[in-house]
Amino acid sequence: MTKKLTFHLQQNTTLSRVAVILEKFSARQTDIEELAVLCNLGATVLQKNVFPFLRNLSILDKQTQGGLTTLGQAAAALHQSNPELLGDFFHLVIYQLHCFDSSKRFSYAYATVCQQLWQRKEVVLAPGEKKAIVGEVISQAAVKFDLATNEIAFSDSSIAGVLNWLRSLSPGVIKSEGKSEYFSRRYFCAAPIFIKAVDTIYRQRQQILGTKILLREDIKNDICQMLLLDPSGLDGALDNAKCTYDYDQGGLFDWGYEGGYGQWLLLTKSPDWHELI
Repeated sequence: MTKKLTFHLQQNTTLSRVAVILEKFSARQTDIEELAVLCNLGATVLQKNVFPFLRNLSILDKQTQGGLTTLGQAAAALHQSNPELLGDFFHLVIYQLHCFDSSKRFSYAYATVCQQLWQRKEVVLAPGEKKAIVGEVISQAAVKFDLATNEIAFSDSSIAGVLNWLRSLSPGVIKSEGKSEYFSRRYFCAAPIFIKAVDTIYRQRQQILGTKILLREDIKNDICQMLLLDPSGLDGALDNAKCTYDYDQGGLFDWGYEGGYGQWLLLTKSPDWHELI
């Protein structure tokens, strides 16, 4: 039997459980049995599923038992000061990992699901629709990683793992209607989240910080897909980011129009999360 290459996102790691782990670990409280009770999980599930996933995200230190990385400390600080942004924080972390490390196949699958949903604009998440998205992920992954489709492990339960994170976004993109859930693009996102998405675009395209990026259609789509933002909300997100981090007031972000070239944006530095919050 062919050994499958996993693109799976497990369902045990949820935002509420991660929030508990961040609180306890930042307070140096690392009792596994206590954490398991608080997370309503078995201790072995924490150790074999949840912790390895958080290490893959560079939230937990791979060397220190119960230690938070710099990114993990930023997540803990964000949870304390702006808990409503924590879901978006993890969404961006998971979404962009594969852009810089192709071994993070779960990130590629996560981003592909987000892109498929974004392209659908608004869709009821019925079983048939989820199966169609699973098929798209497998098909695209086969081309991207030069694999046969039967060598790719990605399933309906993997989609459930993705939806765990998408339900935590604010403003939301997954809503309930009767017994069904549906996806719809959002029209706004918070300024720190928008800036980190722009930072990803700069790094992904190896653009020099402090130089303008022309907002061609492909870049607009990349930003909007990453943020699950409707293109009609992009100018509002740009305005909000400029008001919050205005370059003209000593901040790090600007945007505008240039005759003959069109719309552009500017990020002067790659900020860490502590600077943004």
